[in-house]
Amino acid sequence: MTYREGKSGLSSTVQAVGDEMQLADRVASEIRQRWRRGARPDMAAVLEEHPELMRHRSIVLDLAHDEYRYRLDAGESLDAGGFSRRFPSLESSLYLLIEVHDLLDGDPDFRTLRERVQWPEPGQSFLGFSLIGELGRGTFGHVFLASEPALGDRLVALKVAPHGGEEAEMLGKLQHPNIVPVYSVQEDPATGLTAVCMPYLGRATLRDVVDRVFVDSRPPHRARSVLDVVRDLGDVPDSHEPASTDRLLGRGSYVDGIVHVAIQLADALAYTHSRGICHRDLKPSNVLLSAEGRPLLLDFNLSADQCVSAVRIGGTLPYMAPEQLQTIVLHTLEQHRPVDPRSDLFSLGVILYELLAGSLPFGEVPWGDSVEEVAENLLRRQEQGPRPIRDHNPRVDQRLAAVIDHCLAFDPEGRPETAAGLAALFRRQLRPVARARRWARNHPRRVSLFGVVAAVAILAAASYLALRDPYSVRQYKRGIEYLEESKYALAVDCFHETIQIDPDNDEALLARARAHLGQKDFRMAFEDLQTLSERSPTPEVFALKGYCLSKLRHHADAIDCYRLAQEGGVRSASLLNNTAFSHAQLNRLEDAEECLNEAVGIDANLQAAHHNLVVVFVRRARRGEPIPQSAFVHAKRAVATGPGSADLYLDVAAIYALGSQEDASLVGPALESLKRAVALGLDVKRIRSDPVFASVVETRQWSELLHETGVTPSSVETDLLVKPF
Repeated sequence: MTYREGKSGLSSTVQAVGDEMQLADRVASEIRQRWRRGARPDMAAVLEEHPELMRHRSIVLDLAHDEYRYRLDAGESLDAGGFSRRFPSLESSLYLLIEVHDLLDGDPDFRTLRERVQWPEPGQSFLGFSLIGELGRGTFGHVFLASEPALGDRLVALKVAPHGGEEAEMLGKLQHPNIVPVYSVQEDPATGLTAVCMPYLGRATLRDVVDRVFVDSRPPHRARSVLDVVRDLGDVPDSHEPASTDRLLGRGSYVDGIVHVAIQLADALAYTHSRGICHRDLKPSNVLLSAEGRPLLLDFNLSADQCVSAVRIGGTLPYMAPEQLQTIVLHTLEQHRPVDPRSDLFSLGVILYELLAGSLPFGEVPWGDSVEEVAENLLRRQEQGPRPIRDHNPRVDQRLAAVIDHCLAFDPEGRPETAAGLAALFRRQLRPVARARRWARNHPRRVSLFGVVAAVAILAAASYLALRDPYSVRQYKRGIEYLEESKYALAVDCFHETIQIDPDNDEALLARARAHLGQKDFRMAFEDLQTLSERSPTPEVFALKGYCLSKLRHHADAIDCYRLAQEGGVRSASLLNNTAFSHAQLNRLEDAEECLNEAVGIDANLQAAHHNLVVVFVRRARRGEPIPQSAFVHAKRAVATGPGSADLYLDVAAIYALGSQEDASLVGPALESLKRAVALGLDVKRIRSDPVFASVVETRQWSELLHETGVTPSSVETDLLVKPF
């Protein structure tokens, strides 16, 4: 028996939702029949006639895509970008749908998969579920609203995908209030499809918030507008109705409400990352909003953990981190690289920027002739940095804007180190002082009504703060203690309080920059150092600024800072090493070698300088230059002067492998270095894919090496930069 045949046991909620979805399906079916009979496809006209279809995003996207295909088949010359712009609220999704289908149509494996799969349809029963309607559709799966007769016709969301057990296995590990849970997983032997059953908590997502709350491109004032979106799309079963709505979303400002959402999402990511799982496809449509306004992550179809054999290229282009886009531009999966959780933090930053500004941080999607071209254009924009968010929403204060920019750093090293650390940064933005500061800035008229009282309060506060100078000194000293104990987050908090009380305290500002460096928060450290360089320019400040800029991949600016430090009288081995590193990144290998030779002359035990020299010689040899004997000396010194790492031994092995082309006796040292690299966790695929090692991996000793070597992942990270002072 199908759903459309009726079932007396269905609840009124299921019946109402089912009736609405059936009507939308019927309208869509009639439109397709009309187009097949020769009527000119015009989805814009359809939406004018049936505006209720906009509640069914999946149906509208599929119909718009059908229109595009019909018109192409009829001989029209259409541009995917121009066509998609006819549907402003669906523009990015529709364009990507068109481009991805074009891309996959050229993939014979995908065509075979698409032709082989027999997808179930609304109105049918599948694995004990009655399919009511389609909620969404992706490249590798369909999501249905369904009822479960065996459990009292409870309403569920059912994701159906070929071999979808991998995602279900991942989701089954996750139990968090901000992640949609999994009820059950079943596989259909007849079709090879897997059904992942999840609770149906409504269909409102952050995508709907972006599409609906910005009136005339202006951000709303109150967070209640988020709850209004949930109510407008409200079709949640009675059993899921909240006892109360989220208090902050009900009463707070819109900016505070989005920060509140950000904290919950960062907490969810911290939880998943701690279990070795990255989402890899964060976007507004993958964040569900419950009836009370609680955000929940869903659709981990592109997740990857240690159990996944190959990391797939995935994601949605405008929300993808630079390192994800590079895999598309370079046409490689880069399987030797572990999935970086900081890619998720970049995607979260894009989402939050869009929620606060109503637009994407790097401008509208740069349309092109292919997904690769779009990815390449996006990469260029990302490297230039986001547009100032306060240009779009002045209610976002500078501190919050800095946190968002921090997430959007082009280099992963410039982003928050962990999702937990990001959640802590957002929590600071909801402290009473921060919220009061935003309120006062956004309500100047109300503040002016109490001008006299405010003036008295300010004078009283100033007197109070003056009397609290000893407290600021105590906080500074406590921060120094935390800094020496490597408790960087606590140190930052202490220095922050000191600076709030004594804004001109340069020592506290420098100490806070050092604490940020300890957290590897290079962007925040740079901001403090930038302020210091304007107020108290010293060689130390310029050296540290250069270090931050090198970490953030702004190498030309970094070299300028190192030069200013040297002109101020500093010419240390670490400064020369860092200058050389940035020269090498700009392919100025001769300048790099000159600086490095001077660095090892000052400090013969500086491992990073010896390692950088090895890297320079390898790069020169790759372009055909001879390897000097000094290269082998520096390779030995790099190994001897400090703890080894997989990358260090790989670079040393490359020097020996290149040298073995002239001296066969160097094959042995090359193999020994590779053995150490593999033992420290280096992926063998990196060696096999590098032509430098072609002659080495063909030897009998290489096969024996692989058989003998056990992997012990190294806790030592290779860092070719040295923190100054």
